[in-house]
Amino acid sequence: MWTPLITLIALVLLTAAGAAAAVALAVTDRERAQRAVTLVKILLGAILGGSGVLAAAIRLHQAGLL
Repeated sequence: MWTPLITLIALVLLTAAGAAAAVALAVTDRERAQRAVTLVKILLGAILGGSGVLAAAIRLHQAGLL
């Protein structure tokens, strides 16, 4: 039940990270590109870390350990 929701959230964040990466590569303003790279790092961290923690918490709850 939770897997599609976690996947959808990760895909939305991944799309946002892709858009930020495109801005970082396409823009000529160095300051804007640096902010876009920072945003990519934050979003990728949220995708990789957040969905894993959420999935682990759900599995622990289903197993009766949380």
